[in-house]
Amino acid sequence: MSSDRLTILAVDDEHTQLEDLARLLRSFPTVCEVECAFGGHDALLKASSQAYDAIFLDVRMPDLDGVELGRVLRRFASPPQLVFVSAHDGAAVDAFELRALDYLRKPVSRRRLEEALERIASAVESAEDHQAEGNGRRTRSPAGAESEMIA
Repeated sequence: MSSDRLTILAVDDEHTQLEDLARLLRSFPTVCEVECAFGGHDALLKASSQAYDAIFLDVRMPDLDGVELGRVLRRFASPPQLVFVSAHDGAAVDAFELRALDYLRKPVSRRRLEEALERIASAVESAEDHQAEGNGRRTRSPAGAESEMIA
C-alpha cells in the first residue's frame, strides 16, 4: 500500500447507501480502490484477508455493528484507520474511544468525505514514516497503550 493512493473498504448493510458512499469515494483522485462489504461479518472476512488503509463503517448493522467491528479491527497487527458513518450521534463516544479518525453524519457531504480522506492519508503516511524509523524493529504507539484493558 502506498500513502498516495488509498485502498478503502466501505461497510453498510443498506445497499443503496453503500453504493452511494463507494461511488463518492471512488471519485477522489487519492483513492485507488474501494471494496464494499454488506455487513459486519462480510467486512471482517475481507479485512482479515486483505490490508486496507481505511474502513468506513456504518454504526448500526444487524449482524455485527460498526462499534463491535471496530473493536475487533483494532486488535489487528496493523489496524486500518477507522471512519464511522451514521445517521445517529449515539456511537460517537465509542468511535473515538476506538481512536476513529472521523465520524461522518449521513447523508455524507463531499466536503466532509474529502476531510476524512485527508486525515486518512496523513495518518497512513505518518504510520509508514514511523515504521521506517524503526528499521525493522516493532514500534508501538505510546507504550503499548492499547494492549491492556480494565473491564
